[in-house]
Amino acid sequence: MTVFADYAPWYDLLYQDKDYAAETSFVEARLRDHGVSSGKLLDLGCGTGLHALAFSRQGWNVAGIDLSHEMIASAKARAAQAGLSIPFRQGDVCATGPERDYDTVVSLFHVASYQTSLDALAAMFRTAHAALKPGGIFFFDYWYGGAVLAQGVETRVKVIEQKPLRLTRIAQSDHDEQAATVTVNYTLFCEDTDRATIHRVDEAHHMRYWFPFEVEAALRQCGFEPAGSHAWLSDAVPNTKNWAAYSIARKAAQS
Repeated sequence: MTVFADYAPWYDLLYQDKDYAAETSFVEARLRDHGVSSGKLLDLGCGTGLHALAFSRQGWNVAGIDLSHEMIASAKARAAQAGLSIPFRQGDVCATGPERDYDTVVSLFHVASYQTSLDALAAMFRTAHAALKPGGIFFFDYWYGGAVLAQGVETRVKVIEQKPLRLTRIAQSDHDEQAATVTVNYTLFCEDTDRATIHRVDEAHHMRYWFPFEVEAALRQCGFEPAGSHAWLSDAVPNTKNWAAYSIARKAAQS
């Protein structure tokens, strides 16, 4: 069972306020800055497929991989309903698959922070490297350690209502500073007000925050040329106000 097994049916409702189209446009602009404006795009850790569908609608030839069977099933159903041909497959982003000759690989919504060791992060980078053409661009985001340490962790509650459903999510986090990890313990109460039923889901998401120097060193070891690290949705350097950061790298050209 994957970490999202019980969480998956409620995932999109929980993140309905996430602007996938705007994020896709931002990523596209950064890819253009690095010379890639179209072609084959692989989404590593594609989840329920919303970023992948947005890229497909912009003309990219998209494929997606995710560890969760439930997420992949949702992505396939969503693509079919939209009339889009996107090959989604269940797979581990840390295991090199058959994908090759992609112009760009993206990995969004902190997939890199689900890799909680340098070895796992490097394995994910090697998957991206194998999938890319020489000179191809890798774009990914992650939790920025400077912001996590500056802000600390806290208990958060999120309530979403979309009749007849009411979702209440409680997130309580444990911070292990020595391991640079945060375990987010989610308790999700899923209410159907018409049927007067409540379903409870408990999941623990073990995450690691990273610093650009770690990320860029791992990229170099895996055959990439780092091309910058920034605060999410900006060109600013990673900063203590924003947990989210992104990095861009280019697969070294073959000699």
